[in-house]
Amino acid sequence: MSKKLLIILAGAVIITLALLVLLFVWQKKAPSNTNAKNTNAKIPNINTVIVNQNSNQNANTQPVDSNINDKLTVQQVARSFAGIYGSFSTQNDFQNITDLYFYMTPQLKAQQEGYVATERQNRKDNSLYRGITSEVRIVNLESFDAQNKTATVKISLQRVESSGSTSESTNYYQDITLSFEKQDGVWKVGKIVWGPKQ
Repeated sequence: MSKKLLIILAGAVIITLALLVLLFVWQKKAPSNTNAKNTNAKIPNINTVIVNQNSNQNANTQPVDSNINDKLTVQQVARSFAGIYGSFSTQNDFQNITDLYFYMTPQLKAQQEGYVATERQNRKDNSLYRGITSEVRIVNLESFDAQNKTATVKISLQRVESSGSTSESTNYYQDITLSFEKQDGVWKVGKIVWGPKQ
C-alpha cells in the first residue's frame, strides 16, 4: 500500500513539475510576444510625429510668390481703369478719361490730354446723345516683371452702345489691354490697346 502511494505521489510530482515547466516556458514566450505587440503599436505614433513635423515645417515656409500684393494691385487698378475708360457719353465731357489722369504715366497722360482737347474742339453738336457703358467680365494678368516694374493686363468688357434713345442699343464684347509701369511706388498705365469688337 505504501509502495502504491509512493508511485502515485511520484507521478503527481512529475506531473506537477511538467506543468510548472510548461507554465514557465509559456510565461517566457508571452512577454516577448507582448513586447513585439507594443513595438508594433508604437510605429504609428512615430509616423504621426514625423507627419506633424513636416506640416510644421510647411507652415513656417515663405509664400512661393513674394509679388502677390503687387499683382493683386495691378489687377484691381486695371479692373477699375478699364471700366471707367471704356464708358463714354456725349454728356460727360470726356470725364471717363480726365478722371483717370492720376493713373496714367506722364507720357500717356499728355497723349490723352491732347486727344481730349482735339475732340472737344472738333465736337459741334451735343444734342444727339451717344454713349457706351462697359462692364468688366474677365481680368487676366498676362505678364508681370518685378525687376523691371512692368505688367500687362488684358480685360474683357461687355459693352452697350446707345445712340439717340436708349431703345437703340448695340451689345458686344471687346478686350482692352493695359500696359503698366511702377513709378514712385504707384502702378500706372502707360499704354492702352483696344481689341476688335466681338
